Amino acid sequence: MKEPIRFHHIHFYTPDAKKMQAWYEANFGAARSKRAHWDSGEIPAANLTHNPAETAAPTRGRAIDHVGFEIKGLEAFCKKLTDSGIKLDTPYRRVAQINLALAFLTDPWGTRIELTEGLDANDSGK
Repeated sequence: MKEPIRFHHIHFYTPDAKKMQAWYEANFGAARSKRAHWDSGEIPAANLTHNPAETAAPTRGRAIDHVGFEIKGLEAFCKKLTDSGIKLDTPYRRVAQINLALAFLTDPWGTRIELTEGLDANDSGK
């Protein structure tokens, strides 16, 4: 590992791990994989692990409110999502003052997702 610490995975608990895996594959391009014995999906810099559970709990307003994905070409990505029937909680918008584009959605299991473009350019720690 080149860095002393880095992000590795998000571990979802869901009543239907296969369906969740397929949703993230279809909508975020997550390549199907396995992490240990769990169904998972690979996206750049992270693994999305899907663990079977009796129920799913929403994230909004909890200790982890949402997960964030930086998307190149966010406006077109949001159009692709809405064209496929996905409702955006906060539609695509550009915030000129901070040179950032963003949108929010909630996956079918209650995970709130922030989509951004330009966040990397705004990170002062880089």
